[in-house]
Amino acid sequence: MRVRPFSEGRPLTSRPRNVIYGGRTMKRLWLSDERLASVVVTCIQKSDARCFDDYTILAVWNFIGAHFAQNEQPDAIAAFGRIDIAKISRRAHRLAKGRNGRMGKVTEKISSLLAHAIIPEDEAA
Repeated sequence: MRVRPFSEGRPLTSRPRNVIYGGRTMKRLWLSDERLASVVVTCIQKSDARCFDDYTILAVWNFIGAHFAQNEQPDAIAAFGRIDIAKISRRAHRLAKGRNGRMGKVTEKISSLLAHAIIPEDEAA
């Protein structure tokens, strides 16, 4: 993992793998819960290692904290290996930012789309 200044951020299509732009969010989460932060990094790497941005990191953190118990780390990592987090992130950005304004927070949209993609409908609470 490398951390680059936020000002060097690039569009997803030209972004290198395993690079976090900014890094302040990841540092804050790492200090909060090192085990969960490690799982978040592994899950994002398993799905698409270009998706290390603040929105996606926070969304994965929230999703794993809400839907995977502490002893289900391998299940979470395997579940993220089956989805395209880049596609989900792009969809969430389009849903949150309309032509005439914002509809909501991108992080919440990504979290909801992750739940839709990973959790079977009959298991949803």
